[in-house]
Amino acid sequence: MPSLEKFCTVEASLDMKIIGNTPAGMRIDFPFQGTATSDHWEGERPVKGMDYVTVRSDRNMTLDIHGTIGEKREAVAYTATGVSIANEDQSADPKELIVFSTGNEDLAWLNNEVGVAFGHGAGGKITLDIYLIKP
Repeated sequence: MPSLEKFCTVEASLDMKIIGNTPAGMRIDFPFQGTATSDHWEGERPVKGMDYVTVRSDRNMTLDIHGTIGEKREAVAYTATGVSIANEDQSADPKELIVFSTGNEDLAWLNNEVGVAFGHGAGGKITLDIYLIKP
């Protein structure tokens, strides 16, 4: 049975740019920036990216995320897809599937990993716990 191994925690601030109604639903882009902490490195690393959100007819959201953890030689790029459940209090609970890409020799093992993230966002802030799927 597969298991989950904690990789990192991301805490970020979100901005909002409303694109408008599209054939797929209301499109909203959320640029984000914050920090990531992990047992795989010392201290905090900066996180930044964009979450392209489509609000579906059921009020829940489809997520398309592009981001980076770290900078320069330590950068790890990632892409994620997922869904976020809209709560009545206007908070959201995202669930994401993640793949990584890096040229950093110390973290190159991430190029062969798949992750999942579970989080909570409210008031322009989001916290995500990212786990690696282990066989």
